Amino acid sequence: MYQHILVPLDGSKNSQKALSVAITIAKTFSSKLTLLSVVDNRTLAVPTTTATPVNNAYTELKGYAQGIVDAGLKTVQENGLDADTIVSQGYPKSLIATDVPKEQNIDLIVIGKSGRGAVDRLLIGSTTAYVVRNATVQVLVVNDN
Repeated sequence: MYQHILVPLDGSKNSQKALSVAITIAKTFSSKLTLLSVVDNRTLAVPTTTATPVNNAYTELKGYAQGIVDAGLKTVQENGLDADTIVSQGYPKSLIATDVPKEQNIDLIVIGKSGRGAVDRLLIGSTTAYVVRNATVQVLVVNDN
């Protein structure tokens, strides 16, 4: 039924629960898993006179994102499966909802109900809500309860 599942990870409890559910689905349908973590471009929009602080911030954020997908991959492997991992830079909402699903031929997104961006949710709406409204594939929203 589901051939390729995308699991966006941000290090939150909800994204870890989504990964657990995705693993169960992947085992049931022999699906391929892809784990995604996004370095949000907006976090790099800091006025500066040189590029060095931005480059250092990006390197740190990319390392953090890589650690998140590496931990997710370890969980997947501990469950007897394998997964592709992607660390991408850009706008998380569109990357998760449309860009990565199109590029990777995804047919299901398994995403946590809420993630780490509480302030972002208050100001511009949650990533999960955006994904549900705009995804071109099926979306399963997982609560951490």
